[in-house]
Amino acid sequence: MSLRAIAVDESAGNLPATDRIGVADLTRELRARIASHAIPPGARLREWEVATEFEIPRLSAREALERLVHLGFVDRQPNRGIVVRRRELTEILRLFDLREVNEGLCARLAASNVSPESWRDLVELFGAPMEAIVERKDLHAYVENYEVLRHRLIEAASSPPLTDLLQWLYDMTDIFVRRVLLVSDRAYHGLRDHRTVLAALHSGDADAAERLRRRTVANIRAAVERYGSFVL
Repeated sequence: MSLRAIAVDESAGNLPATDRIGVADLTRELRARIASHAIPPGARLREWEVATEFEIPRLSAREALERLVHLGFVDRQPNRGIVVRRRELTEILRLFDLREVNEGLCARLAASNVSPESWRDLVELFGAPMEAIVERKDLHAYVENYEVLRHRLIEAASSPPLTDLLQWLYDMTDIFVRRVLLVSDRAYHGLRDHRTVLAALHSGDADAAERLRRRTVANIRAAVERYGSFVL
């Protein structure tokens, strides 16, 4: 399947004008497409096709693809070239184990770094408004509001190395979380979990924030394992 033949998810973001796109922007765009499975596992990424689509030199396309190899999003396979990596359930679950530890650390740092009162708006958002969203099964709104919480935690943690690691883990696993939301009642249970984390943040309890955030990710992992045959 050629790169041009793959449907591009509009949520991947708006690119800069093609005549100005650099290697970093190209890497981010391809990474976003792979993370959302707009470019699916097993798809080949040909250097010349990337260069043609984005109207860049082949050297720049090659550098972006090498970065994706280094980041683990694609593999270099004999006789096939660069191929989007296909992950087994056991590997995905290990990534969630890493997420659990590091998301917990992020929550601890966030609780320690900012005023407890700064979480009030999210406590309110994850009250009646999110309850109504779950009730009407509006998964787009659910994910959108979860993204607000996730980014606020990362921002409050204020740790660039942790931010990079969490984004990498998120890109590796988020598509499976979204699929679990579609095939289960995870949104209902997830809302309950997010509320407990926010309550800990709002009370300034860093220990509880870490413990409850870890429990949230552990619950997501369990759901992915349970529904693995539906989400891979």
